[in-house]
This record gives sequence, structure tokens and C-alpha cells, in this order.
Amino acid sequence: MIAALLGLLAWLALGPAWGAEEPPRLPGIKGEDDRRTVDPSLPPWSAVGRVNKRTGGFCSGTLVGPRTVLTAAHCLWNARTRRLLAPVSLHFVAGYRRGEYLAESAVAGVAPAPDYRPEEGTANLAAGRDWAILTLEKALSVAAGTLPLAALDPARLAEYRAAGGVFVQAGYSQDKAHVLHAHVGCRVLGFQTDGVLATHDCDATKGDSGSPILLRLGERYFVVAIHVATARIRGREVGLAVSASVFEGAVAASR
Repeated sequence: MIAALLGLLAWLALGPAWGAEEPPRLPGIKGEDDRRTVDPSLPPWSAVGRVNKRTGGFCSGTLVGPRTVLTAAHCLWNARTRRLLAPVSLHFVAGYRRGEYLAESAVAGVAPAPDYRPEEGTANLAAGRDWAILTLEKALSVAAGTLPLAALDPARLAEYRAAGGVFVQAGYSQDKAHVLHAHVGCRVLGFQTDGVLATHDCDATKGDSGSPILLRLGERYFVVAIHVATARIRGREVGLAVSASVFEGAVAASR
């Protein structure tokens, strides 16, 4: 199963060829674009922010503790130096919209998954290693709030569906870099590689790496996974997200 998945991963693959009369479709936008603008000054969206890199570019991240941000490990990799970015090169902005924000902080510490190996590329995805915890210099929870984690596995997925749970992805896409967008009502489809990776059909593209897959139960929201890649599996484009079951212990220990 792992070998098959590695052969199918398409994180940096080009999209299909398009004629001049048809605009290109962004990788990760699955059919109609279901992303909608949400207000980052209101919960739960206020806890979602941008992880800005001094080297250029950004990813998405989520406040899961007063000084704790969850994001994707590959966002921290500097391809030029072949090293992980130092904390001084990272900055987190919560509740960001068009240059304004609710709260911001420099990053004091970076902790990728203990077994994350950047040189192994897509093998990190298959093993569920593509996650990282950032420790901020300042606590932002009063201004932006935080989101709790909830485990995700096949049994719990069935329970969440039976309870009427709604799945949501929220992040800062590369083509909509200054406005937070969410896909409400997307689906967690199943699991790959012993359940550490969830597949989903949320519309998430570059820039959304590290963004949360949220579960809404009643009025409460939980982070159940983080989006890390797009793949084509059995002819279907799907998103890949590391289950919170993989990193919830590390997040609890970091608070």
C-alpha cells in the first residue's frame, strides 16, 4: 500500500493540459471551486493564520494552544540551503485579512515530527510525518482564540458522520493570499497507509499546506487533521491530510 501510494502522490505535479479557451484549474481544486470567504475576526476562523517565511512565501497554520501553532513540516524546508528554516525566519499572523490582523508573533521554536526526514520527500507523506509544531514568542490566544484537537480514524469517522458532523477546510490559498477562505461541507473520504493519512475532497491548493481540516459538531469546532498534499489515487484527485491522532500527544506536551 505504501509503495503504491508513493507512486501516485502528485504534490508538485502539473495539472492537466488545457486549451487556450479554458483557464487552467489549480491543483487541489476538485471540480467547481467551493472556497468561500470567511471573516477571520470571528471564531473559529480567528485561530487560523498565515505562517510567513522570510525567504518568501507562506503556508497556513492553526493556533492549538496560546503559543502553539500547528502546520506542515514541508513548509519549513529551505530547498536552497537543504535545511529547515530557523525560527528567526518565521512569523505567524492570526486572523489576517488584507494587511490587517488580530494578533502576530515571531516564532521562538520549531519542532517537526521527530522522524521527519526532508530528504525522503513523499515518503514523509506516506508515513504521516509531514507535521510540525511552532512555539511562538507571544501568547495569542486572548486575541485570536485556539482550537482543540479531536482524533480521527475509521471508527471515529463513522461516529462523527452518525452525529451529523460537518467537515471544513480553512486556509490561505496562494491565489487568494490575503483573504481567508473555507470549504464548508467537504468530505473526509477514507484513509491510506494504516490510517495516518486521511483522504478528502476539500478544495485546497498551494498555500493551504498546514491548514486545518475541521470537524463541526453542533456549535463546536475541532482540528481533526492538517492538509499537506494533493494526490491522484485510482484516477481521482484527492487531498491528503495527516490525522490529528498522529500528533495530538506532541501538541499536548508542547503546551
